[in-house]
Amino acid sequence: MFVCLNGKIVSKKAANISVCDHGFLYGDAIYETMRTTRGKPWLLNEHLRRLRQSAQTLGIRVPWTNAQLKTLVSRLKKKNGNKESRIRITVSRGCNDFDFSTCKKPTLLIEANKLKLPLRKIYIEGVSAITYKIERPTPEIKSNSMLPSIMAMRESKKKKVFEAFMVDHKGNVTEGSTSNIFIVKKSEIITPKDEILKGTVRNFIIKKTTTKEANILLKNLYEADEVFLTSSIKSAVPVVKIDGKKIGNGKVGPVTKSIINLLKACN
Repeated sequence: MFVCLNGKIVSKKAANISVCDHGFLYGDAIYETMRTTRGKPWLLNEHLRRLRQSAQTLGIRVPWTNAQLKTLVSRLKKKNGNKESRIRITVSRGCNDFDFSTCKKPTLLIEANKLKLPLRKIYIEGVSAITYKIERPTPEIKSNSMLPSIMAMRESKKKKVFEAFMVDHKGNVTEGSTSNIFIVKKSEIITPKDEILKGTVRNFIIKKTTTKEANILLKNLYEADEVFLTSSIKSAVPVVKIDGKKIGNGKVGPVTKSIINLLKACN
């Protein structure tokens, strides 16, 4: 297995990052994860645009052009030889002493591992989820500082459910540990607007459908007719039970099915 480190493709075993790298010491790094579809990275331009937005907010330089990054992704994907890949691009501030204002020599790591998709039955039967009271700081940045998401993921594993949806101090449901959330009420699709990471698949659905962006309270979640989550790797996954409460009739609803088919046509 190979990775791309600072523009060079090397074996994963030979890839070394300094112990003084800000990504390791402080989580001072940004990243994007995507999948390939028919061998090509899906929504790559959107991922690169968000990568640069996150980098600009944190003051991390990304000296590689989009064309260079695309070439490196293509070369690495070909080198690893997987039919479909899960691609992650990470850029850290590099070794920069205790200086968070400049970025002298950023570190670039690109991975292209074999794509592993969820079992097909979850799209047919739906999954269970929980809610978890926690908030992510600066959620609009896709940062390596993932502690709130990690805590939510740990709780979901403990409760043996598929996902944990985070709830802020105002009682608003914001997002999943690794996903965005949508509810359906009287055939209207609604997704949180503020204090979230606006996922590329989320944005794709908003462009392709009539989706309303609005705050979603916990009671709105429980009273929804349908709920589904989205992510770059999982696409759209129906959620039929939350906190032990049945959503709607406890089955995958027609609107969710239409979203699954919309994304399936692209993947």
